[in-house]
Amino acid sequence: MTLANQMTYFSEKEQTFDKIILYMDLDAFFANVEIRENPKLAGIPLIVGGNPQTKRGVVSTCSYEARVYGIHSGMPISQAVKLCPHVTMVRGTYKLYSKVSENIMQVLSNYSPVMKIAGNDEAYLDVTNVVSDYEEARKLAIELKDDIFASEHLTCSIGIAPTKILAKIASEVDKPNGLTVVRPLEISDFMHSLKITAIPGIGKKSYIVFKNHSVETCGDLAKLPYQLVFQKFGKYGLKTWKLVNGYNIEKTDEKFTSHERKSISEERTFFNRYSSWPDIWVHIDSAIKTIVSKAKEKKMHFRTITLKIRFKDFETATRAHSLLCHETSEKQVREVVKSLLEEYNIKDPTHIRLVGVKISNLKKIDVNQRTLAQFFNKSD
Repeated sequence: MTLANQMTYFSEKEQTFDKIILYMDLDAFFANVEIRENPKLAGIPLIVGGNPQTKRGVVSTCSYEARVYGIHSGMPISQAVKLCPHVTMVRGTYKLYSKVSENIMQVLSNYSPVMKIAGNDEAYLDVTNVVSDYEEARKLAIELKDDIFASEHLTCSIGIAPTKILAKIASEVDKPNGLTVVRPLEISDFMHSLKITAIPGIGKKSYIVFKNHSVETCGDLAKLPYQLVFQKFGKYGLKTWKLVNGYNIEKTDEKFTSHERKSISEERTFFNRYSSWPDIWVHIDSAIKTIVSKAKEKKMHFRTITLKIRFKDFETATRAHSLLCHETSEKQVREVVKSLLEEYNIKDPTHIRLVGVKISNLKKIDVNQRTLAQFFNKSD
């Protein structure tokens, strides 16, 4: 394909963004699991991997305190020890990591029916049909981060953007425990100041090639004429140029795993303190009405109801109850939530910072299936 033909394709196909992608990356996953299991490891340079006795092997991952010394994944242990002689090493508990990863991916699957797992600590969610805009996507990401922390006491960083590669780049900007949203019209400005190595796939060798042509940032590349980029860096350079200038370089047929949505939830965050439980109940009841309405729109009925409460110290409590059979009744949800709430009525309501209600164990309503009442009231 000639350059002219490429640019025609570029003009027609690559200026449209019709998806909202959320990328989740667990922060220093292995290291933070070890810190969670042994809090004495918190706040110190920590390496997971290799043999602590022989100082041989390769770094699987390391804490952020270790990264300050230049240690990174894939580095020989011997080199890491030279960079930081007082670093602490653990072999790693890989069965535990696998179980924790499985639990977190299960949490993610509740947020979108379209998901792609990219590793034990990272995944993409296509939330295009789950949210209406990027602001809703941001709120969804905050809820997801909260659920992951409540489930496994681990933090993650999330990027939200129109494509997978941009969402991944965005997730790296504010680590750890970050959240960065890049809307289609913000892509060029977002990319401008980033180092060229922020783009996945550009390593040491590629960086040297770019640097030899005075390209060290994405902005440096963006301002070059595309003809010159094609001549100096070839097709890959041109593709990178398109990315940093805000064009869509991803194929539209990339496959995600689709599955039925497993839950519907709604949360209310309190920026003002409420002095009484009746005031808080107004917000809980509003959340109940919203999720039941969404379930009816999607022709789903549910069996499990979950109440979530977060306090001012960020302690999060969840309580759930499963019904004997699937239901669609708003009244039933309200009764269950009131019952679950009784445990917390003794607490000071001014300490409540968030409430949420979730319905799960969803099942499609069979329009041909009659209820018992309909069956017994049928006419002969």
